[in-house]
Amino acid sequence: MSVLISQSVINYVEEENIPALKALLEKCKDVDERNECGQTPLMIAAQQGNLEIVKELIKNGANCNLEDLDNWTALISASKEGHMHIVEELLKCGVNLEHRDMGGWTALMWACYKGRTEVVELLLSHGANPNVTGLYSVYPIIWAAGRGHADIVHILLQNGAKVNCSDKYGTTPLVWAARKGHLECVKHLLAMGADVDQEGANSMTALIVAVKGGYTQSVKEILKRNPNVNLTDKDGNTALMIASKEGHTEIVQDLLDAGTYVNIPDRSGDTVLIGAVRGGHVEIVRALLQKYADIDIRGQDGETPLIKATKMRNIEVVELLLDKGAKVSAVDKKGDTPLHIAIRGRSRRLAELLLRNPKDGRLLYRPNKAGETPYNIDCSHQKSILTQIFGARHLSPTETDGDMLGYDLYSSALADILSEPTMQPPICVGLYAQWGSGKSFLLKKLEDEMKTFAGQQIEPLFQFSWLIVFITVLLCGSVGLLFAFTVDPNLGIAVSLSFLALLYIFFIVIYFGGRREGERWNWAWVLSTRLARHIGYLELLFKLMFVNPPELPEQTTKALPVR
Repeated sequence: MSVLISQSVINYVEEENIPALKALLEKCKDVDERNECGQTPLMIAAQQGNLEIVKELIKNGANCNLEDLDNWTALISASKEGHMHIVEELLKCGVNLEHRDMGGWTALMWACYKGRTEVVELLLSHGANPNVTGLYSVYPIIWAAGRGHADIVHILLQNGAKVNCSDKYGTTPLVWAARKGHLECVKHLLAMGADVDQEGANSMTALIVAVKGGYTQSVKEILKRNPNVNLTDKDGNTALMIASKEGHTEIVQDLLDAGTYVNIPDRSGDTVLIGAVRGGHVEIVRALLQKYADIDIRGQDGETPLIKATKMRNIEVVELLLDKGAKVSAVDKKGDTPLHIAIRGRSRRLAELLLRNPKDGRLLYRPNKAGETPYNIDCSHQKSILTQIFGARHLSPTETDGDMLGYDLYSSALADILSEPTMQPPICVGLYAQWGSGKSFLLKKLEDEMKTFAGQQIEPLFQFSWLIVFITVLLCGSVGLLFAFTVDPNLGIAVSLSFLALLYIFFIVIYFGGRREGERWNWAWVLSTRLARHIGYLELLFKLMFVNPPELPEQTTKALPVR
């Protein structure tokens, strides 16, 4: 009968049926029976926040210090939910303020965690310990600071809470507050003398965690206390390095103004500048360069900031680095210079920037470990970047601007001298000038002029040879065999002979058409010259393959110097 009555008490409490509860309590005074979770009616009423029921239960002799299966009391439940009047009523009964639940938390700790300001004040006024610790040695002020309850932080500090207490990992309330950018909490803690250089988990200080989160105002507040701005976390990152990687421009400037070192590398070997370049943060790179960051220092991968910026195709950063004198000749682990990377990436603007100093033109012919030069890389593409660059610089001999620079005049004068009838070939000409003076284009114009003077513009035409016979028979035979094995032998023979006949008809047309005059036969002349050129290449290749190099022409004349 007692169990049934007590269950009815719990039911009436849960339903908040006060009249029925009062009537039942007049018949039965046993109000401390429990439900399946070990809760008493008082615990349930305290959790629900029903003050009238709490008073009625206490009046009828409810025990205020009983625990449920999780070691929770009515005071802890009321404090967690922020029911101040119920907490006040329970305190009148002399409840145990320092009772801990299964996790080691007291009523004060739960109130601080949940931000119940009035409850915190009430508990402290009745003598609750502000420096009690729970699981992992976490103090109430740590929970309040970490969750941004600035008023509670202030109240705890006024009631004797330790400002520099720390949890199991050494993390202080200031670090917890700075981690989430709780500015008012940071201000309260700093005003009470919080240690700005105390390290927490992973060797992080309040400044480092505030910078990592990008909380500019918290960073400014901490910097007012003159912290050690060069402290590092477990990975060797300073606050400046973290801000540079994350792109917090204003924070970077504040740290630079505070005197932080700009060339400290992290554990992997990367510097602040490399981190900013990798992140593509132009304004941060500019700020670091103004503070004389080392522009040629190498990172963990052996790359300088310029190489890294070139790989990322960041034109603004490349230009900033070049303006500060970054070495264009620096190489990565593969031996690639920034010019290799720019040409391979087909970036005209980057290549133009890297070649803006004439002295760096020699890098066009510097090979990497694979033997590639920027010039060869550019030549391997159908559309040349270098031609576009020099055209943009008005150095192309095909442009009218090249004529304005006097190349036509110089080349014509030299060609006139070199074509003097009394001179005997071979004639050697040397042009000596600094890079960018246009000597390569002058030499090309001179070559064109000499061809005009000497009548060497007539290119060889297609000729029948044993090599032509061999190639055509081999090609037609291969086609015939393919059809013979896959379709039918007779068809293979027919296709082979037909293909051979068509080829020789084509060759005959090209042979005679290329030698006829008139514009209508220009196409035949073009095909004839191209065919002759490629057959010549093939013949040379065969001679080299069979170690039979082509013969040099006989030396019948003696070279005379030009005077």
